[in-house]
Amino acid sequence: MRVFKLKTLCLSLMAVTCFLSFNAKAEDETNLLLVPNEKDTPAITSESQELEVRFDPSEVTEPEKNFDREKFIRDSRDRMTAEPSQEKIEIWSGPRSEEHLQKLLQLSDAEIASFLGKKEAFLGKFAKTLAFFRLSPKKINKVLLELNNRFYESSHVVSRSNTKGAAMMFSVSGGMALPQKFVKTLKERSIGKYIPESGGFYYMMGLGVSFARRVDENKKSKFVFEIFMDVERLKSTLTGLVEVSAAGTYGLVFEKRTGEFTHQKSNTTYGGVAGVFRQGTHQFGWAASTGLSMPPGIGAILVYQDEVTRYYLFRTENLKVTLPALRMIKNNVLDYFRNLLGNKTHIITCNQAIM
Repeated sequence: MRVFKLKTLCLSLMAVTCFLSFNAKAEDETNLLLVPNEKDTPAITSESQELEVRFDPSEVTEPEKNFDREKFIRDSRDRMTAEPSQEKIEIWSGPRSEEHLQKLLQLSDAEIASFLGKKEAFLGKFAKTLAFFRLSPKKINKVLLELNNRFYESSHVVSRSNTKGAAMMFSVSGGMALPQKFVKTLKERSIGKYIPESGGFYYMMGLGVSFARRVDENKKSKFVFEIFMDVERLKSTLTGLVEVSAAGTYGLVFEKRTGEFTHQKSNTTYGGVAGVFRQGTHQFGWAASTGLSMPPGIGAILVYQDEVTRYYLFRTENLKVTLPALRMIKNNVLDYFRNLLGNKTHIITCNQAIM
């Protein structure tokens, strides 16, 4: 089990290193993308002897000029039910369902091209990382298909994201719950009224940091460093759940940010060996997880979904430091006392007192 955890940790750290290798001087959102050209890019094979990840600005194209919507629709439907190869690694471009295709087609050509560029850049780098660890093409393709499906579920967020970065978090968690199908069966009987919709309980608290680059409305690129806190509770579990763990997660995140962005809500899906997926109105992310659990190694087989709230405790953006969530809490406390006193008392803030 220790060998498995060490291998997962190395894989995770290698993936994060790949994702952090972007050009800090870029001022255009297209510089966040690495769009592969099938004619110039050699095929990825499991026999790759070394891992080389680099950013070359000459490889960035203007996708909206080359995108052909009708051809993309035809190709997607032709390949929708195709089985992945068991002999070579395949980077899937189109969706695997008509539902995902129709959702994507709600976007403009430029937005679809942006989404495909971001998705394929991620899958391409991740495939090279898995090939470096000598995993079989069959196993790699299974993981790539799962990632591809998750990307399409969040196509609107990814295509319109203005922030891309890597996040690392340490968390402690624990819970116990019945499988989803078992809960549904019990709900049809009298005993079901005593069972919560989630099938049980699960709580997690994590503290993490993120390194990202944000492109503002003026197409200017800003480096962002943040400290955040995650609080999760169980939404449902497919496999059932019995676990107490302490773990670290490492991965990539795309976010669509507006305003002060003090906190956000999303769903976190723990997919066993496929990793951790974070999806919400403003966020799409993937992370690998490694740590200690009781029973040992059970996290590799559990599949469950949590509701998560992320609070941003500290943020520095181009040397401008803010305390987003702490300021939000302070304002809420002041509002509470104002309402308690019926707005008849004037409260002097620290800034007013100093002035």
